[in-house]
Amino acid sequence: MHFGYYNTLGLELAVDLVNTRSEPTGADDLTDAAGLTDFLAQHADLTELEGNPALPAGIDLAAVTALYRDAMTNWTATDADATAARDLRTHLRAVFDTGAQDPVSAATVLNEHLRAYRALPRISTEHGEPHLHFEAADEGLIHWLAVTALMGLVLFVCDGNARRLGICASAACRRAFVDRSRNSSKSYCSDTCAHRESVAAFRTRRRSAELR
Repeated sequence: MHFGYYNTLGLELAVDLVNTRSEPTGADDLTDAAGLTDFLAQHADLTELEGNPALPAGIDLAAVTALYRDAMTNWTATDADATAARDLRTHLRAVFDTGAQDPVSAATVLNEHLRAYRALPRISTEHGEPHLHFEAADEGLIHWLAVTALMGLVLFVCDGNARRLGICASAACRRAFVDRSRNSSKSYCSDTCAHRESVAAFRTRRRSAELR
């Protein structure tokens, strides 16, 4: 069974949804329906990921993009949806918080919310031959968003990658990220954060030495 839809879109939605709120500043992109609509629109074209070596082999990004756009035509986001999306974000962040240190706890969180958001195997025939989905567009925006993001994380974890889920160690950042390094040893979400923290640590050491 090919799960490219979840391996690409689902995982990206999970990471990006967590990062709609800045932990250091409290700035939040999902305060209302307009914010949620903007967030969803940002994922309307996945073909720009073509050639990314981190993607599973054989992914048809044009087909995944088409499925996403089809789903988006079913709803108009509401302020209530934005509130529910913020709750979902909290649950997803817990997976990134625990994944690297405690994969078992991350799996427990995922199982709990798969049940809560009614992720059920369903045979879909809407796009060609019968294939498996775990969400249904007619069950509403938050159900669709939650299950799609959760399944992205579930498949990633079940491929042995729980320790590649993390939260940036920089106190000024704290963004969720997926560690794509060869030895899964990243503590920071980007080279920018790693460099900033390295410079800060160097300056701290230098000040300490000057005070001796």
